[in-house]
Amino acid sequence: MGLLDRVLDVVTVGLDKIIDDKAVNHRRVIEQGLEIKGNWQTGEIFLLGNPLSSEVLEKTGSEYETFSWGDTSEKSRMTALTILLWFLEEREAYDYLDAFLRDFVARLPRQDFEQNFGYEFWRNDILSNRGRKLTSDKYHQADLHGGYYLGDDDADDGGDD
Repeated sequence: MGLLDRVLDVVTVGLDKIIDDKAVNHRRVIEQGLEIKGNWQTGEIFLLGNPLSSEVLEKTGSEYETFSWGDTSEKSRMTALTILLWFLEEREAYDYLDAFLRDFVARLPRQDFEQNFGYEFWRNDILSNRGRKLTSDKYHQADLHGGYYLGDDDADDGGDD
């Protein structure tokens, strides 16, 4: 790493502290994908290396103190909402909640895991179904971050065309 890279890293870290955390988190998720790790035994989730606080659960009136995944239960739904609220504004988080639960949180293994979810690729796919699409250099690169889950019904048929 060169001197210029180090200076840019220091400046970026400094700016990140000044700018709203949610906006910083959102930018990082777009650039790096949603790096997520879960500890099944403790019910903890880490996003981009940061522990996900259960404060969001408390703010939503949830009775849960830990997170869950691997199904579509109400507790997993609250986990999906909490993840989305970590980097999205409330209205947008609720817009994507059901699809995010179905396409990502419910498909996580009911055990410890580490994933990198290509959030931007997934979001663009959702938006393209609504007739809108974001433009980004990262759009075609999302699969390099582990892609996003494609269900069996979305898999390539492998036909002889």
